[in-house]
Amino acid sequence: MNQSEKTPKTIATLDGNTLMAREFAPLRFSVDKILPQGLFILAGSPKIGKSWLSLDLCQAVATGGKLWDYQAEQGNVLYLALEDNYHRLQNRLRQMEAETLDISRLHMATASFGLQDGLLEQINNLVAANAGTNLIAIDTLEHIRNGEQTSNLYACDYRDMNRLREITNRHPLTLLLIHHTRKMYDPDPLNTISGSTGLIGAVDGVFVLEKAKRTVEGAKLTIANRDTEGFCFNLRFAKEV
Repeated sequence: MNQSEKTPKTIATLDGNTLMAREFAPLRFSVDKILPQGLFILAGSPKIGKSWLSLDLCQAVATGGKLWDYQAEQGNVLYLALEDNYHRLQNRLRQMEAETLDISRLHMATASFGLQDGLLEQINNLVAANAGTNLIAIDTLEHIRNGEQTSNLYACDYRDMNRLREITNRHPLTLLLIHHTRKMYDPDPLNTISGSTGLIGAVDGVFVLEKAKRTVEGAKLTIANRDTEGFCFNLRFAKEV
């Protein structure tokens, strides 16, 4: 068969009637109403409480408990705490009174491969070995981004997000990426997320944690998801012991 005889490529389409007649599984949540399955970013400035909040989320899912008034769907959890060590994680869990709970479903690691060096294979193997994994939290996103960076920041951001989305396309779980915000003020919290709009455009939702001052206990958490209503919570972090 010569080049002119090859079957031309066409775009796969679905007509409106067929789409409306199709039945889809309902949206599943790792934490009811506020954290569906999919790819999400939790962003905030350094040392503001992002790691505490992400560990609290992980503990709630691992135990089938609640995050505030919202019920978590119990399942296995992978927490890549790439800016911490096990001693610090133990101290945090003790302050969260985790010793009174069964947290055997919470799996933690303080090191992993980078996105270009086999991270996706690592995660896929772990999920395959731990059926019922509902949540993976990576703290922080920058620790796994070791790919070639070009002058086109948007293209790099979108490329890396699409690679991470392979995980949520393959497995029914939530992938939460802990990330930083810029120092500049903006009335829209989503505009403070470090990087290009390629990050926000490629994910299913964004959580932005803010404080008026790093030393105060009060904080505001803004949630903007594609498939749920928006939320804004006033939080209070207990002082570290």
